[in-house]
Amino acid sequence: MPQLGIVADDLTGCTTIGALLARVGVDTAVLFSTVDVSALTSDHEALILNSDSRPLPAAEAYARVRAATQELVRAGARQFTKRIDTTCRGGIGPEVEGMLSALDDDYIAIMVPAMPQSRRIVVGGYSLIDSVLLARTPVAQDVRTPVKESHLPTLMAAQCTVGVGHVSIGAVIAGAEQVRAALVEAREAGDRVIVVDASSLEDVDLIATVVAELGWKVVCVDPGPFTERLAIRGGVVESRPVKERTLRLEPAATDRGTALVVAGSAMRVTHLQMVELAAVPGTGVVGVDVGDLIADERHYTRETERVLEEVGRLMSQPTRPRVVMLALDSTISGDLGDMAAMERRAGLRPGEGPGQIPGRFGALARRVVETLGDELAGLYLTGGDIMVNTCAALDANGIGLVDYVIPQADQGVLVGGPWAGLPVICKGGLTGNPETAIQCVNRIFDEKME
Repeated sequence: MPQLGIVADDLTGCTTIGALLARVGVDTAVLFSTVDVSALTSDHEALILNSDSRPLPAAEAYARVRAATQELVRAGARQFTKRIDTTCRGGIGPEVEGMLSALDDDYIAIMVPAMPQSRRIVVGGYSLIDSVLLARTPVAQDVRTPVKESHLPTLMAAQCTVGVGHVSIGAVIAGAEQVRAALVEAREAGDRVIVVDASSLEDVDLIATVVAELGWKVVCVDPGPFTERLAIRGGVVESRPVKERTLRLEPAATDRGTALVVAGSAMRVTHLQMVELAAVPGTGVVGVDVGDLIADERHYTRETERVLEEVGRLMSQPTRPRVVMLALDSTISGDLGDMAAMERRAGLRPGEGPGQIPGRFGALARRVVETLGDELAGLYLTGGDIMVNTCAALDANGIGLVDYVIPQADQGVLVGGPWAGLPVICKGGLTGNPETAIQCVNRIFDEKME
């Protein structure tokens, strides 16, 4: 029976919080569908459901999170989290209210949006991403869920129908009694969502300790650190020793098989990572034409056949590739191209093109997995929608989390389906430095050897 019930708005969010919990010894699983809950709850302390709701209209996002929370209640969870993106994309307000609506009326939401280990902090209510105000980062130009407001109490007040309070960094710096007093004051004022500043993991731990001592029924609203600390401080789960893993940048003589990289993020960070990985000896790069992915069936079939022929050629070489990188041509080049023109050529309405890509790219990734066969060492998936659709195409029920390579580059194994147990690493498009993809691929080989 799960002790922790968590709903995240996309798969990368699921794996990020799951990896944080796995790293302190909590047995954690991510499920792609609520249909699978009853079959898998008995073996895991933490259960994470993907509502896949980040870009949805408010009413639909609310309903999905409410339904997922009801499943977690039925499964027996006793601490709940609405996992949010570190850059606060999506309809956080409706989703938080959807979770609250499925729980007792005396639950309140404590929102601690900081993830200091990823250089995401909140000071004075303002979200800072690597020392840059949130609305001044590329997130403000996100193609699906841009964020234009850096002041999170203001952002939440605009999205919520309930009262929104704020506990400042000054209270957190002052210590536990000031945090306690500020939380009590906000609750007594009728606020049901309380945003709390934090600039370090020590701050997050302090907040969790105070909330645990208050004994309130709480929905954690955070990227993961607050959830993990409150679960430990509140005695919901126990921390246990876990295996120490290392990072490496160089190939090793013990590496066996071929790792498949499936890259579909439009972020420049991912482009730079793919450039670095492509330069590593033994990496074969297979680009996928975005225009053909959104075109009619004839063009898509032709592109699929071309890609599979290229992968087959790579695998028939005397020295097989150590890595096959299957990537959108825009990810490889860093040039997003003219989507409007591609949509016109495909006969699509404006805005329809991006929605076509993940499903077809995921289906193509499965064909490549089948082509690699027994040589497949594991998967590295980057780009949230691409991850979801690739895992779905592989008939997986979920991911069992093991660790992270770096925070927000999360390591696990596929659960269910014909590739159950296959090592997989999932990473969002905004995470890491140019060497992160190399480190992730090397971790796949290390796990394969284990």
